Amino acid sequence: MKKKIIIVGNGFASLFFISYFLSLPAFPVLAFFSRRIYSRYDITVIGNGRFVYFPAIPEFIVGKKNKKGITLDIRPWLWRRNIRFIDDQVVDIQDGGRTVLTTQGRYNNDALFIGIGPAFRVEDIPGTSAHTFSPCTGPDAMNAFMQKLEGLQEGIIYVGFKLNKRDGFVAGRGGQMYECACLLDHALRKKGLREKFEIHFFSPNIEPGETGAITDRLAERGIILDYGYEPAEFVEGGMRDADGALIKADLVLFTPGIMAPEWVRQSCLPVSAGGHIDVDKFGRVRGLQNVFAAGDCSNHENPPPWVPHQAHMAQLRSEAAAKNMQAMLNGREPSHTYRFELSCILNMENDAMWLHAASDDKPPFWNIFPRHSRKLVVVKDLFERLYLFYLRYL
Repeated sequence: MKKKIIIVGNGFASLFFISYFLSLPAFPVLAFFSRRIYSRYDITVIGNGRFVYFPAIPEFIVGKKNKKGITLDIRPWLWRRNIRFIDDQVVDIQDGGRTVLTTQGRYNNDALFIGIGPAFRVEDIPGTSAHTFSPCTGPDAMNAFMQKLEGLQEGIIYVGFKLNKRDGFVAGRGGQMYECACLLDHALRKKGLREKFEIHFFSPNIEPGETGAITDRLAERGIILDYGYEPAEFVEGGMRDADGALIKADLVLFTPGIMAPEWVRQSCLPVSAGGHIDVDKFGRVRGLQNVFAAGDCSNHENPPPWVPHQAHMAQLRSEAAAKNMQAMLNGREPSHTYRFELSCILNMENDAMWLHAASDDKPPFWNIFPRHSRKLVVVKDLFERLYLFYLRYL
């Protein structure tokens, strides 16, 4: 009898998990037929069917990307792999992971993978939801920011982030906010309006006076660094400090720290101090049999403090989880771990940097690409095009 596998979510972590879990031929037509002729698993994905390439959202600022171009229907990709799709939202997991409850049904499984997106800690700073925009919540929020920006001919713009570091790693989206600040500077210069705008960059998670390669790039662009700053609340027209003083801002682009969604904390899943699904170094949810998790919803075991939540890290974690689930379904103990790595290209449109750190000190792509070059903008765009081509056609 086929093993029933349920995958919750259809974002980066879940799609990488499927890619590593299934041994598919190189050509889509062969994959389509082979999965229908023989398969050891009955796989079901529960999600919204919409995949968004989130790393490209900051480029809305310079007009290179839009919602349509980075959003696709993932159901054909799943259909080519003979994977059942359920358009629904999970509301609870019970029975030690064996039962998944949705708004419309109840599904049992032999093994479960959870690869859902995050919840944002908007309650950390009152007024975050009402008075700020964030590229990390999706294309619609970024479009709303762009509409307000296009209505301004001058003003003060604050860009910033706050991290959730309660589990010892970087649970947040600092890199995308740095990219937004640099792209905002570029877009305003292209319009001839830069001198009429004051751009501030702030984060309570960075010590005042801290320097580095990214700081240098911001300083070169005349972006004012307010490292160490955290408002008491966001209000109409700006931010209010603890003493009641109003800091004027015409626009605030801000992303708070992340954790697992609320329903996770009400389920049978163990939750870490930082609000994430608690997993071990194998991607296995602690205390539960044949339950794995990766991506924004879960934590790391003994992470270095710089390790992030990002698409690439989701890939590494999902690969280990896929191999370990296969092992456990075949009566073996999990043995695959993953390396910690931060690797992303910071696009500044007229410049770019490859930000990289790895627990094994391996360089990205054998150092065939420069670490600081305008050409990296093309490289980043190529990665995106290849991945979206893979999802659309392979």
